[in-house]
Amino acid sequence: MERQIQPQKQAAAAFWPWLIVMAALAAALAWRGMSRMPASEDEQRGRRHPAVGTKLPNLELIPLTGNAQPVDSTVLDGKVTLINFWGPWCTFCVVEFPHLVELEQHFRREPDFQFFSVSTNPDPNDKLGLAEETAEFLKRHRAEFPTYHDPDGKSQIALVRAANVSDYGYPTTLVLDRQGIIRGFWTGYHNGDERFVRLAIEETLRAPRPPSADTPRSTP
Repeated sequence: MERQIQPQKQAAAAFWPWLIVMAALAAALAWRGMSRMPASEDEQRGRRHPAVGTKLPNLELIPLTGNAQPVDSTVLDGKVTLINFWGPWCTFCVVEFPHLVELEQHFRREPDFQFFSVSTNPDPNDKLGLAEETAEFLKRHRAEFPTYHDPDGKSQIALVRAANVSDYGYPTTLVLDRQGIIRGFWTGYHNGDERFVRLAIEETLRAPRPPSADTPRSTP
């Protein structure tokens, strides 16, 4: 299986209400092995995911580690955004994480690009424990970017409902355009996914900017 619903070591812990919803949505999915062909966009993933074209309805993140400020949906305007929902407990997040570090390093000097790394755990009241675990994880992987927390899973609940996602799990990676519209959606990690994430970012950065609301329209 290339995605996880909850931490294996904390299966008996108190669940987030939204994790119960996610698990129910994923219950009908078949178990997938790790021995897969390299990632392909012939399947409904990435830029071919059914959620592509959906506007992210809500983004509310608070700082977890590093020098960060609270985030809401207004920060999406005019920026190409990469968002990764993950957890230090998640096996496949650990496999994907070094590739995200490389992507962040590659695009960090691009003024129109931003990255939000959102660390999760099953207990919304254990933010301190999550912060400590995440900070240690970042140190081991030499990641220099800040991380964020999704209080009560509000942003993820909004995402699942708006995009009608039936296979949500961890990690989940999104590429959004300058209007907050999903241009790439990856649930779980397959070998080579990072190539397609990079292509989606590059493609979205090259796309024409939407006209500003202050730009006067020409008349015949």
